[in-house]
Amino acid sequence: MRITPLRGSGVAWFKCPGCRLKCRPTALAPDGSCPRCGESRLLKLAFGGRADQPALYPRQG
Repeated sequence: MRITPLRGSGVAWFKCPGCRLKCRPTALAPDGSCPRCGESRLLKLAFGGRADQPALYPRQG
């Protein structure tokens, strides 16, 4: 079983502009295209921000 990160700087998703499917890199077709419609140009979505970014609400004392 493969455990994928849900948060943090290592989170990456791909979105298909044709059918709007969002999937992880491991779910892509062998040639890197969309598994649903076969679109070859996918948009890469990255969540988590930068590691050096300050917290919005720093901890108080």
